[in-house]
Amino acid sequence: MNRCKEVLQLQLLRYSIIIVGAVLLPNKLLAQKEFYTPKSLLIPLHDQNNQLHISFGRGGGYDFNLSYAFTDKLALFSAATFDNDTKKRISIIGDRYNVDRNDYAIKGGLGYFTKTANPEFPIVEAYIGTGITKVDNYWHFTGDTDGEVTQARYWSVFGQFNAGKRVSKSEYGLGLRLNYSQYTDFNFYGTHINSIARKSSYKNLRGLTADPAISAGYNLYGVNINAQVGVAIPLIAPSVERTDTHTTYEGSTETKTLMISEEKIRLYSFIGKLSLQYKLNFNKKR
Repeated sequence: MNRCKEVLQLQLLRYSIIIVGAVLLPNKLLAQKEFYTPKSLLIPLHDQNNQLHISFGRGGGYDFNLSYAFTDKLALFSAATFDNDTKKRISIIGDRYNVDRNDYAIKGGLGYFTKTANPEFPIVEAYIGTGITKVDNYWHFTGDTDGEVTQARYWSVFGQFNAGKRVSKSEYGLGLRLNYSQYTDFNFYGTHINSIARKSSYKNLRGLTADPAISAGYNLYGVNINAQVGVAIPLIAPSVERTDTHTTYEGSTETKTLMISEEKIRLYSFIGKLSLQYKLNFNKKR
């Protein structure tokens, strides 16, 4: 029976890696300015006191997570993601473009974990936390030096519920995160050189998302090779104020025209990560 479960869990890991690979491929069919960049869910599956969980991987940038169970029920966690890379994209009409990124996200918080009598999901976790994210990207069509710059910053608060199982050679988990994000800064503008300069901004952009995810891992020489895939689903999308500033130049004369409108911006994104994870147990398991 245990052998069959391990085979099923290994198959789940393989399928998750395929899906994550599709999410993380350099070419994507979804064209967007990528101003909302939720990171992977924390699913350490703690099961004892004095347990340190370490994770390093790739997903929305280079991702590093730490969580430590300082009692047999409570854990602290921190996470950081840095994305300084060029992503190659394909728009829905087939045009190829690049997104040069200089982003980061930092978050931390507190978690609670316990054991249950459920044989399929014996470990249950709940986390609350907060974080900040900076988005600074420049996108342009392949072969064109002019494009559009997006600069944004937002903070977020979240609550998360996990359930999963760890065995000798593998583990799997399910996670659901409710995430509220509030933008403190959001500007974008074109870099084309002409007689009209355009700059746009959003004021008080915010949103609530539900982020379901699945993870699966396989232990190899004590290291857990883990894949996670999920999606951020917008739950609320209130109208926000958009300001477009058009600046025209005629000789030494500069004229600015403001246009204010209302828009609904939905926060959504794919979530995916491939990582190497390791647990250090400073106490013997009782």
